[in-house]
Amino acid sequence: MNEWVALLTVCSALYILHSIALTRACIRALNIADVEEKAHTISVLVCIKDDAQYWPRWWASMKRQNWPIDSEIIAIDDGSNDELPALLELAALEELPFAFSHYRLEGTSPGKREALSYGVQHASGHWLLFTDVDCLPVGNAWGLEMTAYIPAHATGVLGVSWPLNERQTSWLSRLQALDGMYIARSYVGWAERGKPYMGVGRNMAIRRAEFPGFSKESVTASGDDDLLIQSLVRSRGQSLALSVHRAAHMDTAMPGSWSGWLAQKRRHWTVAWHYKAADKWRLAVPKLLRMVSVLAAISAVVVHNSIWITGGILGCMWLVELLNFRFITKAYQAPDFWQNWGGFLPFWSVWSAWIALTMVWKRQDKSQW
Repeated sequence: MNEWVALLTVCSALYILHSIALTRACIRALNIADVEEKAHTISVLVCIKDDAQYWPRWWASMKRQNWPIDSEIIAIDDGSNDELPALLELAALEELPFAFSHYRLEGTSPGKREALSYGVQHASGHWLLFTDVDCLPVGNAWGLEMTAYIPAHATGVLGVSWPLNERQTSWLSRLQALDGMYIARSYVGWAERGKPYMGVGRNMAIRRAEFPGFSKESVTASGDDDLLIQSLVRSRGQSLALSVHRAAHMDTAMPGSWSGWLAQKRRHWTVAWHYKAADKWRLAVPKLLRMVSVLAAISAVVVHNSIWITGGILGCMWLVELLNFRFITKAYQAPDFWQNWGGFLPFWSVWSAWIALTMVWKRQDKSQW
């Protein structure tokens, strides 16, 4: 065994162990224990800007939900220029199984933090449940599933959001689904292991009495939800629960083009630089192991012509990840045809590397935030 094959073997073994550990943590997160069996009131908060096309379907799904008594939905129109204001006025005239209120803000800074902070000030529920208008709940008890069976000591709840399964299967949709699974495995796995670092703002709940407020950091293009979790964990040492079974999912509409997804990913990644150092290191480890493995494999082939053993080791890494994502899709009841999409991880890795490189030489204009 030459030195490059040895390095490849070590890095691939560490990567496999790391990926298996996170996958097992994701599976364990499905087991709920030590719960507070009480349905508290819920305040759903949704910030909307120029997304009137999503409102009818989202609003219909909210009216189908089974809500605790005295729950409410608060919609904040963040300066929309489409027909959203008229739709909100019509919604307020309906007879509803929950309280509904809507507000309009003008001239807010990029992002949703100001609009959501305004909504929190007007909320009355025990739980603040955050989501987006381009999302749809999987079942008819989403709010209850996210808040009713949570340990009494938990300050907040992290949920899961897959891409909506509504477009014809393509390379783009496959990589978006794999990206969603990879992100969920990371933050759910680390949260289950006691190291939460982020959540998805389209499916997250915080007890209103414990809400710390959104970060005042103005240089991030996105990630108000991530910084909220960082604030809870860093300054208060609060514990977070997980509600990751399928009935608690809030699936989201994804960009329909590569350029749209690239802009979204680059916007989301701007917040990672503001994580704690330990979180940044934990997130960097698998990327570094993959990168070193590829470089070692190339060196082994070029220097020593070790094609077969190099291919075998890389094949083992690929096979383990394929099986890992099969376990996750089955346990989390994702669509059956997602089960083999873990095999696209090499292509996803190349795409992620491209996004990272574009962030180095091109800063995203704030008008795209």
